[in-house]
Amino acid sequence: MMMTYESKEDFAARTDEARKEQYWSGWRSFIQSMKDAGVLFYPGNVLQPNHTATTVSAVDGNVQASEGAYASDALLSFSGYFIIDVPDLDEAVRWASLAPAVVRGTVELRPVL
Repeated sequence: MMMTYESKEDFAARTDEARKEQYWSGWRSFIQSMKDAGVLFYPGNVLQPNHTATTVSAVDGNVQASEGAYASDALLSFSGYFIIDVPDLDEAVRWASLAPAVVRGTVELRPVL
């Protein structure tokens, strides 16, 4: 699984009239490259910003729901995910290095159990 993390600036660029075409064009190109190479197993999705999240936990057996993401104070926020089908970690790293999020954010890779 390829999970992307982006800055508040990148989240804002998604909808900012002056920046959204450049932002989305990078992602469209990246996704099309994965499709063309046959490595995109599941297209994933884009997530809304942290303030739209609800975090659910249990304390002493009592379930609590709170507004905001679990790591809402982090510099980078979980922004989206893809499931890719590649033969090894080296190939996964190669694809992750091409993701637009790498420029100002980060991409986390985890094997699916």
